[in-house]
Amino acid sequence: MAATREPITTSMSPRRPVEPKPLNAQQVTSIALAFLKSLGHKRGIKPRRVFMENQRYIVEVEIGKTMLAKVQVDAITNVITEYGIEKQAGEESSGILPVEFRGIVIMFGISIAVTVMFAIVNLQTILSGLF
Repeated sequence: MAATREPITTSMSPRRPVEPKPLNAQQVTSIALAFLKSLGHKRGIKPRRVFMENQRYIVEVEIGKTMLAKVQVDAITNVITEYGIEKQAGEESSGILPVEFRGIVIMFGISIAVTVMFAIVNLQTILSGLF
């Protein structure tokens, strides 16, 4: 007795590829921040703005006070396509004059040296008047 097998059919429909869901600004920002943290920028990162341009989300993130990162995330595939980190222009000084810490130390050093020189000269004039 030879048994013949019939093919088994199922009522399931063929699987369609799962398409990524569209992202919102919060999700894109989270992707960009996680990416920058994986690069080693763990402190002082603040998202500045998110906008969409040509099917790409562009996230601008402030790193510290001197750098700005731009991360581009593809809106269709949800993949980071490009990023760049650059120094911010024009926002380096927070006061009236752009003075660095090194400049302040040099100014204090010069003022102390001048004060000591005047004290020595004054002491010499007092000693020369006694003898």
